[in-house]
Amino acid sequence: MSGSLITLMVVVIIILIYVVTNIQPVEVKFLFWETQVSKALLTLVPLLGGIILGFIIAKIDQFKKQRKRKAPQKQEEKKGG
Repeated sequence: MSGSLITLMVVVIIILIYVVTNIQPVEVKFLFWETQVSKALLTLVPLLGGIILGFIIAKIDQFKKQRKRKAPQKQEEKKGG
């Protein structure tokens, strides 16, 4: 087994333990909205949202850097041609 697969399995097990131990409902009030959700859901949703947002921002940054590297190459081709 690769190291990344083992790490992923450990993280999933930790998340499952967290979810199982935090199933108590918590009341959430926001402006005129009121509901009850589990503690685990209340913390995991923002965590997953942050992970997804970080991944998207990293991909955008990676795309911009690749484009920046290709731009000077195109200018050299125009000068040489």
